[in-house]
Amino acid sequence: MRTALAIWVSTWFLAVPAAGQDHYRAPSDSVFLLVVNPYKMYWVRGADTVGQPVHSVAVEAQAWRQAGPTLQVAVRQLELDVNRKHKVDTFAISPLGAVQTINGQAPGLNERVDLLLRLPGRKLVKDLTWTDTLKSRQSGPSGTDVYDIVRNYRVRRLFDSAGNRLAEVTSVGNAHYKHSWWLDSAAGQFLILDVGGPDTERFVFSVQSGQLLYRTWSMHLVGSGTIPDPSGGVDTVPAGLISGQTQSVISPQRARLLMRPLPGNDTAVTVADGGTVLLHTVHRNGENIDAGMGRNDGLVGTARARFAAGVMQSYEAVWTDTSATPREMAITLAGNSLRIRDPDHGDTVVSIPSGWWGIADYAMNEFLVPTLLAHAPDGRDAKFAVYRPYARHWDTGVAGVRRVGEHLVASYLLGTDTLRTFLLITKDGDLLFGENSGPDRAQRVPPEGSVRRAELEAILRTLQRP
Repeated sequence: MRTALAIWVSTWFLAVPAAGQDHYRAPSDSVFLLVVNPYKMYWVRGADTVGQPVHSVAVEAQAWRQAGPTLQVAVRQLELDVNRKHKVDTFAISPLGAVQTINGQAPGLNERVDLLLRLPGRKLVKDLTWTDTLKSRQSGPSGTDVYDIVRNYRVRRLFDSAGNRLAEVTSVGNAHYKHSWWLDSAAGQFLILDVGGPDTERFVFSVQSGQLLYRTWSMHLVGSGTIPDPSGGVDTVPAGLISGQTQSVISPQRARLLMRPLPGNDTAVTVADGGTVLLHTVHRNGENIDAGMGRNDGLVGTARARFAAGVMQSYEAVWTDTSATPREMAITLAGNSLRIRDPDHGDTVVSIPSGWWGIADYAMNEFLVPTLLAHAPDGRDAKFAVYRPYARHWDTGVAGVRRVGEHLVASYLLGTDTLRTFLLITKDGDLLFGENSGPDRAQRVPPEGSVRRAELEAILRTLQRP
């Protein structure tokens, strides 16, 4: 017992910051961050490069508290992509920013062992320099996976902003990243990426509040890796990792707007080139529709439309991405015109083309459903125009609706489209399937395993019967 107590006491004094030492502190309120991480892992075989760029965007809510000699930080993260995955992790951090545990365990290779700027244990003054080494190990299919990074830090300046004393810190360093993961564990197939190279970073640390306000890094690591060959074997080829990240503290109001829920329980995804590119949600209440759309690069739109006898009466939308301010717009029907309020571009009035018309942004065809349902399902094309609120223009062309069993198939050819868009609408007014125009032939479908997906497959089987 005495030995354990002595170890605990010595750990306490090692962790407690010395007088005059700048360190992290637990703020009384939650801290919100926007994290943007574009990256690309790639393997080069001859003239071909294998690997797709990824643009990851997430919002974090961090709740800090003092826990004895350490700080505990509960991080709730929402990824702003088509999956919108929530993740909650609790970090134990030293006052100088070293991650000690994640969820009570030693941090793994691909966890955020590198969460914060690691402070030097001294007062931050201009031109102060220090070196820090971080080593992380984890077992992988090929043996031991590695993340090692050595950084040379420098305080470039101290300055005041809004009554807050800030330190700008830069670093140059060198990183080594070796990671392996299974492709087919039963067959013993796995990929390897073993790369290294320079890393440059910039930090803004609040000396007054003991919080990291901003961080950005850039690295291009090169080396080798393995990749399956066409014969079922494995090739060792040149490989690399291009990665950058920016994280910045944002206001609670902006964070809540970015993290706002998408309306409705009717969920669909748009699939193109073998991957999911859009997420759709819809809530229908009679002819009134609320809908949301998310894209993998962090673009999120939520919109509401009110109809009468298939004619749009009002429309409101909010679009957010990594920009500092949202894009907001509202449309109301006024006789033969649309009154448009768009703070980014000014209010305006546009005339409605004669004939059949609707309002919907690209890939949000749910807002055309009431208009399409109000048209006679005679299968004949008629002049059709759709106003695109985000793009602020009309697309004109033709559209038609035909009855297929007890359901409807609508199609249109608008603007510069060379192929028609087809929409399967159930007897209850649910947009259950869509095939978009364009070279990628994107399809909008309910997620696999959902009740609506089973309904779609049942309808398609019925339509395919002779």
